[in-house]
Amino acid sequence: MKRAMQTLTGSLLISIAQLSAAQDDRDPTALKIASGFVNLAGSEDNILALVHALREGIAVRLVYPEPASSATPEVTVIDPPTGRMSWNDVRMALMLARDALARYGISHPTGEQLQAVLTGGDVTLPSGRIVPFRGVLQMRAVGMNWGGIAAERYRRPEVTNRVHSPAPETPLAMKLSR
Repeated sequence: MKRAMQTLTGSLLISIAQLSAAQDDRDPTALKIASGFVNLAGSEDNILALVHALREGIAVRLVYPEPASSATPEVTVIDPPTGRMSWNDVRMALMLARDALARYGISHPTGEQLQAVLTGGDVTLPSGRIVPFRGVLQMRAVGMNWGGIAAERYRRPEVTNRVHSPAPETPLAMKLSR
């Protein structure tokens, strides 16, 4: 009888432990990364889902509160072109996206703005100016390193989009080169 009671108690404890583990399946590393980027994704649920999606390389649906002009919430799908990423890469991608938007005064982006900065697209600023983004994840997917991606925010589009051709030689330059 005593042996049967111990077995029953042990089984009960194991099933309770599995139930509590199922309820708290959130990775502490994901929670730590996500905690610094809640404003970027609009909510704790959104940023945690985004962090996990970037880590696994899968598409994610982010749900934003319904705009005043609509009765339905805004849903944004972000499909990372990078595939699976390390935790460090997830953190770097989110930092660079946040910093790129902050350069234009955007601290609480919409889903559309977040998607553009991560995967590429245009963002309309409150002033009406349209700013193109190459996409942090898109640049990483084609092989750019984080330093090169970070340097992108310091390049002016009108300079980087211009075709660079050698300047024609002037008579003075021709004399100096001889």
